[in-house]
Amino acid sequence: MARLRLSVALAAILVGLSSWTPAFGVSTVTQREIEESLTCQCGCGLTVASCNHLECGFAVPVRKHIAEALAAGQTADQILDYYKKEYGEKVLSSPVAEGFNLLAWIGPLVAIVTAAIAMFAYFRRRRVAAAPPSNVAATPAAVEVADSRLAQLRHEVEDLER
Repeated sequence: MARLRLSVALAAILVGLSSWTPAFGVSTVTQREIEESLTCQCGCGLTVASCNHLECGFAVPVRKHIAEALAAGQTADQILDYYKKEYGEKVLSSPVAEGFNLLAWIGPLVAIVTAAIAMFAYFRRRRVAAAPPSNVAATPAAVEVADSRLAQLRHEVEDLER
């Protein structure tokens, strides 16, 4: 029984390691993923993979170059670095997570967390303010004011009915 457990554990480890190829320097990035990382420069605003111009002057040659570079053994990082040097960071479909660009990655998260905290505080304050005190008894002065107001309203209704 112990041998079976050991072999199952060993098989699970091997399966886990085989699916984790980047640790061994093997790139599993496809051409499509590289194309999705680059923004088409024809003005369509789409990625190279999704550019819908049939004879796009940018996307068609880039697709061909990426295929050739992958066939030559280049990694995705090398290909992306080539286009980054050639066209600048504007060619990347997502900003590089370093320097000022970190604001593009962290800013939305900070805004969402801040809004959630503000909403929580607002609704908590509103709920506390709206709840009437349950253990406070009415003072005699308040009862007299309410009784006199009720008497005045009754008198006005009787006047209207006449």
